[in-house]
Amino acid sequence: MSETGMVLSVLRASFNDGPGIRTTVFLKGCPLRCRWCHNPESQSPRMEIAFLENRCSRCGACVSACPNHCHALNASGHTVDRTACTACGACANACGNGALSIKGKAADVDEIMRDVVKDIPYYQSSGGGITLSGGEPLMQPDLAAEILRRAKAEGIHTTVETCGLASRNVFERIAPLTDLFLFDLKGMNDDLHRQHTGVSNRMIHENAKWLCESGANVMFRLPIIPGLNDRDADLAALGAFICSLPGEHAFEIMPYHAMGTDKAAQIGQAYTCEARVPAPADIERCENQLKAAVR
Repeated sequence: MSETGMVLSVLRASFNDGPGIRTTVFLKGCPLRCRWCHNPESQSPRMEIAFLENRCSRCGACVSACPNHCHALNASGHTVDRTACTACGACANACGNGALSIKGKAADVDEIMRDVVKDIPYYQSSGGGITLSGGEPLMQPDLAAEILRRAKAEGIHTTVETCGLASRNVFERIAPLTDLFLFDLKGMNDDLHRQHTGVSNRMIHENAKWLCESGANVMFRLPIIPGLNDRDADLAALGAFICSLPGEHAFEIMPYHAMGTDKAAQIGQAYTCEARVPAPADIERCENQLKAAVR
């Protein structure tokens, strides 16, 4: 029986999560709570209900269908009691307007790989493969390892996108199965990292160093959030850290966007990031400063 875990979605024909044409498997659950997260529905390791208010016709089908009486229609609109919700999906099945959906589902490796192998010809022609993303895929190390093992057995290039926060023994298990790590670095100041992500960055930086020392292929992804981590000192510190690591490692800037705002509202989560979307000139400045620091 193959390993089972919690999957948010499987995206075929992806071009943004590693080289070539890829299938990206988004696993659910993340140990960070980044204020700017663009996939807040990936943070919880459990299934959860999402509600799109602009699609609700107030027909009451969900009220009748929910066994836990989580839905109510009143003067303030359509309210959802998420504390009582078990994500059973009865309301989503009853909704004819697509206003309700369940984020996440249990899936085993056999099911996941059936999707992945469909596009092997595209991987071969483009230098693509499979990418594990999230959330944080290493929060489900048994599932991640089995997917990667099966992909390698099929001759498929493997990429893991990670926030870097996992135990060393997890990285020791995953590294031999991974052709490329897309490793997020959000900042060097530990106090600011705690403030904006909820966790220390010390283990993250230790894991980055270990991966590079072990000879892993690592590309660093640097989220740039105006006002939070884009000062000259922030960029210089990031560049100096990358320079201090053994080997040569590419980096990629990931400019802030506000896609997470609506997604957070759909799952009843507060979105506290008030950063502005960076202008092209801001992005160019950050890129130039990082390139100068990493030389």
